[in-house]
Amino acid sequence: MRNPIPDFPGSDPVKAFETEQKMMATYVDTAKTYSQLSLGALVLSVTFIEKFTTVKTQQSVTWWLAASWIAWLLSALSGAFYQYLAARFLEGRGEHWRVLTRGVHPQWFDWLGRLPWPAYAVMLGAFAVGAASFAVYGLKALGFTL
Repeated sequence: MRNPIPDFPGSDPVKAFETEQKMMATYVDTAKTYSQLSLGALVLSVTFIEKFTTVKTQQSVTWWLAASWIAWLLSALSGAFYQYLAARFLEGRGEHWRVLTRGVHPQWFDWLGRLPWPAYAVMLGAFAVGAASFAVYGLKALGFTL
């Protein structure tokens, strides 16, 4: 099902597009931050296990730790994908409001370009799952039973 792009609010499409750009910039910055945090957590957790623990790496990797790594990687990839979709979203709005003229390059993920929020939601959810999984891993490694 195609989601129609709403008409611009007010009487000035250029001003409405500039407002939309500013708003999307905040979401893109947040996505970039979550991607960086996810990759940082992934790298730090791997480095910590390799450098600071006396347990062999294969023995210390549990399901909880692997789940956190997978979730953080998914979060980083979703954040990068969201940044692409946000640009596509603005491109579609600008073209629909006759503020931009899009080139003839192929348009992939057309339906996500009109509604990029699923990639953003996956990013947030995966980051939360990664943090929770790592917290469980840490508690179990410290001897707590859950």
